[in-house]
Amino acid sequence: MQSKVAVLTTVRDDDFFLKKWVNYYGGFFGREALYVINHGNQPAVREIAAGCNLFPIPDTDTKNFNIRRWRTQNNLMAGLRQWYTHVIVCDVDEFIVVDPDSGHDLGSWLMDVAKPGAVRTALGLEILHLRDREPEGVEQSILGPRRHAQLNPWYSKPCIISRPAKLSRGGHYATWDKLDAPDFLYLFHMKFCDFDQYVDMLNRRRDMVKAAGLTEMKEKRTKAVWFEEERDDAAVFAPFMEREVDESWDFAPFRKHMRKSFKHRNNELYHFKRVGSDKLFKLPERFSGIV
Repeated sequence: MQSKVAVLTTVRDDDFFLKKWVNYYGGFFGREALYVINHGNQPAVREIAAGCNLFPIPDTDTKNFNIRRWRTQNNLMAGLRQWYTHVIVCDVDEFIVVDPDSGHDLGSWLMDVAKPGAVRTALGLEILHLRDREPEGVEQSILGPRRHAQLNPWYSKPCIISRPAKLSRGGHYATWDKLDAPDFLYLFHMKFCDFDQYVDMLNRRRDMVKAAGLTEMKEKRTKAVWFEEERDDAAVFAPFMEREVDESWDFAPFRKHMRKSFKHRNNELYHFKRVGSDKLFKLPERFSGIV
């Protein structure tokens, strides 16, 4: 059993992404290094994540769910850091990827190269489904069938913890006064990677809030779109196809801005000013098949 890297997430009713998450991170570090908080102790999670370390929590609290969730994750992360050099904390639809041009993948970089004593931030990109030119499904692989991304600085998160630190709710900020953001490190957020998966996810969320007897967004774990009976999901994806595509894969100006604007936020947290782009960015072929 390796003692370099652990990976931590929370999941509920997200079977598609959980399978991808377990296969991706488990392929690098082994399932015994994956720690899955199973919200509601769902049987499907127990089945998909067999061999991982499962931490079931009851489906009782709703009003303060996200507060309790991140408090739990921070405490588990601190405990895991007693045994592992690096702890990755990410949502189940987030994949930390090392650019192959670096000569490494996530596993070889963390196991052989990355030193302790830092909190590392990945550049956040959302993988999008351009329905007019990407007809393939994503069951086997996401990157390859999907080759376009939008820069979303809210997903440029401090996600690899290799020193004492705490994360804010949502994981957007950390209690460390330095920004360590390697040029080769990316966080790919997959929420919009496939239209059919997106529709299915919202349908399941709608059914969940109905089953819970909720009729309006009063609770912190819900979102307004979950309550909509007549959504126009196609309208969410349509603007993706109209945006200019940049094929340079050059994020130097954005990384420079992150470093220049990095400062104290409040309490013990630090952040940078978030600036996005109207363009889409086309992934180079070298990323195909990684996730």
